[in-house]
Amino acid sequence: MKMPEGKWIRYGAAGMLALFVVGFIVGGSLWRSRGSSVHDHSGHVSNLSTHEEVEAWTCSMHPQIRLPAPGKCPICGMDLIPARREPGAGPGQPSSLREIRLTPYAERLAAIETHPVERKFVTTRVRMVGKIEYDETRVAFITAWVPGRIDRLFVDFTGTTVRKGDPMVSLYSPELLSTQVELLQAVHAGQGGGQSLVMRETSQSAANAARERLRLWGLPPQQITEILKRGKPLEHVPIPAPMSGVVVRKDALEGMYVQTGTRIYTIADLSHVWVRLDAYESDLVWIQKNQEVEFEAEAYPGEIFKGTVDFIDPFLNPVTRTVRVRLDARNPDGRLKPDMFVHAVLRSTLGDDGKAFVRDGEKAKPPLVIPASAPLLTGRRAVVYVAVPDAPGTYAGREIVLGPRAEDYYLVRHGLNEGELVVTHGNFKIDSAVQILAQPSMMTPEGGGAGAEHRHDSSERAHRPPGTPPMTVPDAFLHQVKTIQAAYEKVSRSVESGDLSGIRKEFASLGKSIRSADPSLLAGHAHLLWMDLVMLLENDAILGSEARSIAEANRAFQALDAHMDRLQREFGLDHPAHPPGRVLPEEPVPRAFKVQMGDALKAYFALHESLAGDRFAEAMENAKTLEKAVRAADMGLLRGKVHDTWMENSSGLIEALRAAGKSEDLENLRRSFLPLSEIMAVVLQDFGIHPEQPVYRMLCPMAFEGKGATWLQKDGEVRNPYYGAAMFRCGQVIRTFHVNSGAAPEVHRHE
Repeated sequence: MKMPEGKWIRYGAAGMLALFVVGFIVGGSLWRSRGSSVHDHSGHVSNLSTHEEVEAWTCSMHPQIRLPAPGKCPICGMDLIPARREPGAGPGQPSSLREIRLTPYAERLAAIETHPVERKFVTTRVRMVGKIEYDETRVAFITAWVPGRIDRLFVDFTGTTVRKGDPMVSLYSPELLSTQVELLQAVHAGQGGGQSLVMRETSQSAANAARERLRLWGLPPQQITEILKRGKPLEHVPIPAPMSGVVVRKDALEGMYVQTGTRIYTIADLSHVWVRLDAYESDLVWIQKNQEVEFEAEAYPGEIFKGTVDFIDPFLNPVTRTVRVRLDARNPDGRLKPDMFVHAVLRSTLGDDGKAFVRDGEKAKPPLVIPASAPLLTGRRAVVYVAVPDAPGTYAGREIVLGPRAEDYYLVRHGLNEGELVVTHGNFKIDSAVQILAQPSMMTPEGGGAGAEHRHDSSERAHRPPGTPPMTVPDAFLHQVKTIQAAYEKVSRSVESGDLSGIRKEFASLGKSIRSADPSLLAGHAHLLWMDLVMLLENDAILGSEARSIAEANRAFQALDAHMDRLQREFGLDHPAHPPGRVLPEEPVPRAFKVQMGDALKAYFALHESLAGDRFAEAMENAKTLEKAVRAADMGLLRGKVHDTWMENSSGLIEALRAAGKSEDLENLRRSFLPLSEIMAVVLQDFGIHPEQPVYRMLCPMAFEGKGATWLQKDGEVRNPYYGAAMFRCGQVIRTFHVNSGAAPEVHRHE
């Protein structure tokens, strides 16, 4: 049947071919059993050994779809086909929830290649552009130290090279002349005979004072001595060059009258120059002081100059997302001239501590690295597939924390051990096969595929095998989990405070609590589930403890919040009455105010629908309606802490709506919709929901270049406001707000 327009754009021909191959990898004999009756689902069931082998029905074009019964694909309308595990890939004794076993034929078809995780130094090249500038520490000004008239300039034009001490200006100054006369008179008076001791001391003091004034006005001691020897003042006083260099600016003319401080010349020493370069923020990890950098000037193609990193600007340019890096370069022959454009290359190596170092001068432990083709990147998460030891054809998915990329390698910060084999070719096909089996994968981190858009309990069904009774968890283990919950609450409170150092500290403490839990207390599926959660929670703790900004810390906490919600859900733990770290007001929220908040929530839902439908004009009108509803809220109905909480929330809402009102297109409006959605979620937590209904919090992990974004809906069927028609169903329910439970996260199921 004809594919709807836009799906070819999303997948492309290569994607169609990959999905076709994955069908063979996972389906094997199942695909062959279809025979000539392409749309006859009865043939599928009759050709299977037992009806129980059909665990779910999927779409050959959209393998993320998992439905419990045959029918039509909700995306493209094609007939669903049964999905089952490969022969020999049954439950057995898996070591991970993310494990998949391929037959030798499937391995050959997918062209699986592996590479060991290894420790070795890898070098990357950081390319930067910039230009030559004066060395600001080697620039001097020649100024008038006293008022006077310039009778002669010894340097007539800029570009002249001068040496230190060369005369630059001949200045006539009445003040200098009168002070010289005072000096001569005082010296002469002190040398006269027959004077009393008091007169001689007075004359000596006057002479010393005149001598000091002349020194402060720029006359060197030898010049003052010459005046005394001559016995008469100098009418014109020369001003010498304070340093050797090139005259780069001339600000005065002969005959000009100048005041104290008037600039006459500017001299720059060009034997050393600065090279100012622009480095992208993603490359800063590779740059440190004292590193040698090679650069090439456009004026001298093919000739390599060298400089040393002398300074890294502490500020980031918010427009270009670059940081200024300054090199100190020698220029003995003066060939490098200010404002020349240059192209620079810095070759850098990171040690195991994540810091750049000079290999010849420092000792460092080699970092853990994997080939750049191994990880599947989706936003901040990275998924790799690791070959299970002593189990040919078996691969386990693993979420890891990556460091920076160095040429053909990625540095690994957490999640892999030296010697493990990671899949470097065929990993996308394995991941697609995992999606068909409804296991956690790159696109569906909690399993269940895009079926989560239609069945919000998909993660539970994916993680818990059919027929498995509720898990029995030992009390000793529950005690350990409560310790982790307490650490999580401290993280939440630190995020609320906005103190970055405190946030890092609490994330690090959370990591210690997670690692201290004893997994040997669990067995079977409970053990596998816990190890999967530990992997995710440890990654969150590491990212939070190393956050470089409040925004990074908030993103780490957002992921942690979802994973803690899953921990509570999977192990049947009690949910807190409100989000940890938020102190709910003791005063009740009046019903009249809840009604007003209901009007705001209704306007928000209308704005969401407009964005999901790519209707810009309508969305702008709904944003105005929402702003009116927020401004119309009567804060006089509130008292005490409730009033203070609303003042804080309303100011954030107004600010986000003002930004939305300035949007000139859908893209900018969608960027404003994200902070608006975050604050609306907080409003629901603090003030309740009116009218009484569940509200669903959704997450699209691919929005905004993989950073992820959330929004609220009045139902659980995904309608993505950040992509609209381009990826209408991209997203999943991560939390359900209920009327009576405040913000208690629950899984809402549609039977």
